[in-house]
Amino acid sequence: MAREVIIFFIGIFLLTQVLGLYIGSKYINLIKAMPELQPQLFPGVSPQSIENSIFLLFYILAITVVIILVIRFKKILLRGIEAVAIFFASLITFDFLFPIAIFSIPVSIFLSLGLTSWKMLRPSVLNQNLAVIFSVSGVGAFLGVSLGILPVLVFIILLSFYDFISVFVTKHMIYIAKEIAKTPTAFSAAFPYKFKKPVYFVVGSKRVKRHYQLGGGDIAIPLMFSVSVLREFTFYHTVFSMLGAVASLCLITYFVTKKHIALPALPWISSGMLIGFLISAITI
Repeated sequence: MAREVIIFFIGIFLLTQVLGLYIGSKYINLIKAMPELQPQLFPGVSPQSIENSIFLLFYILAITVVIILVIRFKKILLRGIEAVAIFFASLITFDFLFPIAIFSIPVSIFLSLGLTSWKMLRPSVLNQNLAVIFSVSGVGAFLGVSLGILPVLVFIILLSFYDFISVFVTKHMIYIAKEIAKTPTAFSAAFPYKFKKPVYFVVGSKRVKRHYQLGGGDIAIPLMFSVSVLREFTFYHTVFSMLGAVASLCLITYFVTKKHIALPALPWISSGMLIGFLISAITI
């Protein structure tokens, strides 16, 4: 079963990375042609400033607190947050994939509404994973073109430490993962991807229920780095960074499926990604 889980998550990861890099390259070319379109995450802060890293980390911490409060006191609001996130994130992706309009209305709006409605009205693990692919590819590309390579590196390091603490110290990320796993939620990719009945895995002499997840952030952050690298370096550097992330994802997925324990994926993936980038920097 470990092989199936690895193949599935690598497929989701690669598909999102390739789609996000395509969007990122289009975005980069657009900014080169019209520099005034350069997005700023925070008004008055240069894309090259590491202040972005600090602000972005605090933003994620605030969102995490909101999600925990919603889960505990008003879980129905989580579906509203999910719907808004899917619509606006996937809108970025569809804007670049289908830059056409019908009756002066961008096709991307219809597609984003369709994906969001399908996910909200008929939730399943299938449309959960599709929502992750189309949402994360847009968000990752947008963040990548919004920040320079140094702020991205600082942000990844800070977020990796936070990911480690949230799993092993405070353990609130495990709590969130367990809660959102109860219903198909587009904050993570999930395996199994098409089974309606519970799937059981053999652990020792027992059959236990298992549901593996890969957080959307664990896919978006490597994409964010790859797009930033593509903007400031070359496609060669980008490919090596992505291959390093894929290799690390294979290792952690294999380890998790064998040991059946929760581990923070981002520190592993980020390490492999940075090693891949360093190899490309040395060899070119």
